[in-house]
Amino acid sequence: MSATIIAVMTRAALVLAVTISAQLAIAVGMFTTILPPRGHVVARAVASYAALALVSFTLYRNSLIVSVFSPRLVSFLAEALDFVAMLAVIVAALAFCFEVSIWTALFCATAGYIIQNLASCVTYSSFLLAEGTGTNMASPLFLPLNLLGMAVVYPVCYWLFVRPIHKNGLVEIENKKILLVLALVVLIAIVFDMENKYLLNAGIPVPFVMVLRAVHDVICVFSLVLEFEMLYSRQLESDVATLERMDADQEAHYTLMRESVEAVNARMEAMRQHVRAAAREGGADTAKLKELASETRMSELRLRTGNDALDALLFVKGLVCEREGVTLSCIADGSALAFMDPVDIYSLVGNALDNSLDAVRKVADPEKRAIGLVARRMGGMLTLNVTNYFDGAVTMVDGLPKTTAADPTGHGLGSRSMRDVAEKYGGTVTFSSDGDVFHVNALIPIPEE
Repeated sequence: MSATIIAVMTRAALVLAVTISAQLAIAVGMFTTILPPRGHVVARAVASYAALALVSFTLYRNSLIVSVFSPRLVSFLAEALDFVAMLAVIVAALAFCFEVSIWTALFCATAGYIIQNLASCVTYSSFLLAEGTGTNMASPLFLPLNLLGMAVVYPVCYWLFVRPIHKNGLVEIENKKILLVLALVVLIAIVFDMENKYLLNAGIPVPFVMVLRAVHDVICVFSLVLEFEMLYSRQLESDVATLERMDADQEAHYTLMRESVEAVNARMEAMRQHVRAAAREGGADTAKLKELASETRMSELRLRTGNDALDALLFVKGLVCEREGVTLSCIADGSALAFMDPVDIYSLVGNALDNSLDAVRKVADPEKRAIGLVARRMGGMLTLNVTNYFDGAVTMVDGLPKTTAADPTGHGLGSRSMRDVAEKYGGTVTFSSDGDVFHVNALIPIPEE
């Protein structure tokens, strides 16, 4: 008799292990597409899944046998231990397959666990409605209803939670206290789930169990929302810190740029003095005259807009454009920007030109390697328009162009910095494309004097 029971429990454990391991692997796997993989990640993933299935089979087999031959409390603790051990295996597997910290692995594991638990709730509730029982492995509905639970829950969770995640937000999870609290909440949800199953087996009416399942669903959803709110808060803090560093860098760059332009002016003045001296003496050094020609070319690149900060910026960007074979056309009334802090001018105009340069570098047609800038006063408003050609497609996220730079938290925040500068002065900045031409348009009210 005991051997027969053990054989039945072994088969049941095998079904549970395969089913739940697959559900967990898919749920957690939704996060792995945005994690940096280690070498031979496919082989590592296969080995990890095999380990998860083996551990879950061993634990489920033991807990099922314990449930038959031991008191309820012992059985309850054994099943709870199964879930805790599987959570630990998933965390270890993520750290084994991907270049992530233990805290990032815990985030993905707990989130995947909650998603799988929600799918399990749908399956369990479907069995309650269809057969008046909990999940029944012997029922022909076992596989269809499990697939139904996954089909209902997984796409929704992916669309609402996984899809918006930025890669860097997962890699830099540091709020360890909240993660530990969340892990505790997950364990509470697991315990609540097991208790619901025991209540049904104890003869509690199905409607009452359905209410408890709804409460369990609420706990799962709350845990999932809490976890991702924690992640988004971390991303916001990271973005703010990055913008602050960018502001400091831009101020330092503006100071360096201004000093460089002043040095160029001093050099040009020295060259003019040399020419005057050579003229008085009746002769000139040929090498010096060639150097003067080069300096004169630099002088031609310098624009006089009526704003020293804008002049210095356009001079430096003009040198970069000339070196890279890009035509920079500029019509600017610098006096229209007189109310702005020089560092803000550098941030607004400089970022717009930097983004345009990044775009036209990838344009193969030499005739289209061009940037246009117009800054003028129109009816008490400053209008700034920067246009450039580009190759490929532009993806907009929250009204901003999505960066194609290698570091999504560095250069990609340039557009956001431009928007912040415009809003600082009560204005707006918009980004749009028309065919293969990209437009940046800023509209800022000019304060009355």
